[in-house]
Amino acid sequence: MIALTPEQIKEIAETIDCGFVCHWNIKNNRLIFLPTDEGFDPAYNDAWDEDIKELETNSSEYREIEQPDSRESFRMMEEFTDELPDNTRIKVTLLEALNKRKPFREFKYEIDNSGEYRQLWFDFKNQKLIEYVKDRIEDIIMLENPGDD
Repeated sequence: MIALTPEQIKEIAETIDCGFVCHWNIKNNRLIFLPTDEGFDPAYNDAWDEDIKELETNSSEYREIEQPDSRESFRMMEEFTDELPDNTRIKVTLLEALNKRKPFREFKYEIDNSGEYRQLWFDFKNQKLIEYVKDRIEDIIMLENPGDD
């Protein structure tokens, strides 16, 4: 198994954040990205034919890296909010958003309208996604090579 480069890890993090699943070839490090959008049927979209054929032909060589589940995504929002300075308006606003009925929508609305904190959130989230991808890669490597530590 060849190690992925930092650039590949960053590409995976950015692309899964856009709603794609990464299919990683553990033998040659080829990355294939396919959308996860509900209602998307790759069988009816010629743009993905070559990648789908490759996955079908060599399925045993590919491992999936999906975006974090909602629990993990929520945890990222909580961690970001926790790191903000105490007694600031944005921290209070984001804490309230996370405690509302639709926390993802509320958090997004508040962060999108928070000025400088919006970019801080994107930088924080990107770093957390890179860490998440590294963890998934490590999990895959351990599953492929049990007993190797």
